[in-house]
Amino acid sequence: MNTQIYNKDWVIARVKKLGLKPSRGNGQNFLINPEPLTRIIEAGDVKPGDYVLEIGPGLGALTESLLDRGARVTAVEFDPKLALNLKKSIPEKFPFTIIQGDILEIAREEFLAELGPYKIIANIPYHITSDIIRKFIESKYPPTVICLLIQKEVAERIAAVPPDMSQLALFTQWSADVDYITTVTRKNFEPAPAVDSAIIRLTPRPAPQLADVDQKKLFSLIKRGFSSPRKQLANNLGLKKDESPVDPTRRAETLSIEEWITLLKRLS
Repeated sequence: MNTQIYNKDWVIARVKKLGLKPSRGNGQNFLINPEPLTRIIEAGDVKPGDYVLEIGPGLGALTESLLDRGARVTAVEFDPKLALNLKKSIPEKFPFTIIQGDILEIAREEFLAELGPYKIIANIPYHITSDIIRKFIESKYPPTVICLLIQKEVAERIAAVPPDMSQLALFTQWSADVDYITTVTRKNFEPAPAVDSAIIRLTPRPAPQLADVDQKKLFSLIKRGFSSPRKQLANNLGLKKDESPVDPTRRAETLSIEEWITLLKRLS
């Protein structure tokens, strides 16, 4: 893509030509600045020949940038008009496949197995961020890297450390290394969303296999601990000071994953 012509006027003209009414429900906020495209591709270390799964390609700015970098791209787009536009507008010479549908339904194990080693590079609809992360981190065929442009507040939650942990941070960091790359302000989008965004990189790795630690029981305990975030562990878990390896007056967000493991072992 010629990034010199990729700007707000280009996006508005393309949206008008396609007869689109950008949907907040589908997370249709289109980038109007090529700089975040470069940052997300660099963060994903995309090289010629890499296989990239893109979620929510929209008008195709990131798609074309990935193809220009030499990647092979399979894009999944929920909106039929946008999917058809990409099918028509991306030259056939490029190694590109567009699939219209819901990524959470399409990305079954047999589909991911056929991709071989792949990366996820995407500006995703914000309302399905947690579902996408869980879907791919838990998959039998996870990507080698997941580089996402998501809501800034959610990115901060994922990359959090004690005393500001969240359930999403604990779950994600259990199975992936997390890097907060950069903030992308709302002025980089059309229409502009109500919040700022951020680029985050997840590098999936095997979840720890620890003796005497049942992963389901661990995350069930964490969920109970966060059931009323403002309450102390004593209230959410019924902990007593003389029986608990952690101070029961603490709140769930202050505990590290190691402390949750210690707590599970004691309660078991």
